[in-house]
Amino acid sequence: MKEDFYDKLKELCSLYEKVKLSILLVENFDEKREMYIAPINQLRSTLDHIFKAIYIAHETEKCDYELKEAKEHMARAGYDALELLAGELGTSIVYKLQPYDTETLTNVFSVYYTEIKPKITEIQESVAKRRMERKTDADGSFHAYFDEIMELVEINKSVDKTIPSLQEYHDKRRSEKQKTKRNTVYWGIIIGVVSAIAGGFLLNLILAK
Repeated sequence: MKEDFYDKLKELCSLYEKVKLSILLVENFDEKREMYIAPINQLRSTLDHIFKAIYIAHETEKCDYELKEAKEHMARAGYDALELLAGELGTSIVYKLQPYDTETLTNVFSVYYTEIKPKITEIQESVAKRRMERKTDADGSFHAYFDEIMELVEINKSVDKTIPSLQEYHDKRRSEKQKTKRNTVYWGIIIGVVSAIAGGFLLNLILAK
């Protein structure tokens, strides 16, 4: 009976690792490093059920019920964290790429339009679906949602790695535009001066006659 109980308890470990990572990530991506109450409250409920299960481990049916409830609350804690993380990541990615125009993104980060942007849209659209699944299968929905959000995490890493190249290209284009503008002004002045001199020369010729 004791071994059977611990085997059931250990089944929560892999779920807990994903939930813990989800909470740590959402705190990491939040500049204020705030502690979010919703997932913490769910984890507190999880602990309540686990300790109740420990206390009545000899009563198999009741113990199984408490562990089942613990698993559902743990999944909800992870789900709450993932919803927050999805929002933080989406905002972060858009904010980082906002300074760069279409030409810069196309030339330096072409996969943004062909792969990354469609993937972000796809994940955003799936959020509503996950919310519906959560009502009937919080555990299964959480694992699917977790995998999708981890894709967003990887996309965010890819964006971070590309920012220096985007900035370099952006600065180069701006420098070239400024140079072209200066040259235009420079040649405009030269042409103006030459025109004035030529005009004066012609005027003198006319007056000399």
